[in-house]
Amino acid sequence: MSKLWLTYAWKDNEQDDVDHIIAELRRVGVDVSYDRVQLLAGRRLWDQIDAAIRSPEVSAWAIYVTENSLKSEPCQEELAYALDRTLRTRGSSFPLIGLFSGEFDPLLVPSALATRLCVNLHSNDWQQQVRDSISGARSASGAEPLVFGHQLHKVDNGFVLEVWPRTGTWTPSIAVVSEKEADLLTAFCPGPKGVLGGMVAMMCGEGRQNGYFGRTFSNPVNSAMTAHIYLSRLPKWIEFGQQGKPHRIDFTGPSPF
Repeated sequence: MSKLWLTYAWKDNEQDDVDHIIAELRRVGVDVSYDRVQLLAGRRLWDQIDAAIRSPEVSAWAIYVTENSLKSEPCQEELAYALDRTLRTRGSSFPLIGLFSGEFDPLLVPSALATRLCVNLHSNDWQQQVRDSISGARSASGAEPLVFGHQLHKVDNGFVLEVWPRTGTWTPSIAVVSEKEADLLTAFCPGPKGVLGGMVAMMCGEGRQNGYFGRTFSNPVNSAMTAHIYLSRLPKWIEFGQQGKPHRIDFTGPSPF
């Protein structure tokens, strides 16, 4: 059975982002095997993936890398070494796929990977790009993680609920509460992930309809530029995300945080 072997640094999955990527690839028919590795200076990446890459069942290798993991020169050298060994072992036709969370300095990408398929996870068709580059096989997947990421920040005047799509892009974005709790939804704006209170130019609006109150803005939201929902206190529930395809968090049930 054809398989995609996915390598990633364990630290890049602290908020289940890689688990979501795996679930999304399985959903479109890609059979994914994976392992958490240490992409650190002094520990050979090739030694950690050698057996998997040599396996005849593995027909492609994808690596999920972030700008932070590539800023270290020793880590760049180690990844380049592993890529070179892979090509020597499996041949130049062996698919190498780079999965990147957004745009960053292309000079950080090892040449062996830069000349292959590099997939930007902010693209709404990234799953199809991966699937089309390999021979996928369907496999059963377990419970899928939420398709959005979220972080609740406590601030002086209430809370900021930061939300984002793990992959893809929301535009326009909405935040909606019950009209009875309209006063709790004090602001809604985009901002860099994890950075509150920044100034970002945007086109925004608000409205009331059929017992709901909502705010919206047109700036793209992704895993790097997130949506910040300012709340004076937590409502019973809130819906947010892509207009027409919202997600929901209930604050009256078990805590989602």
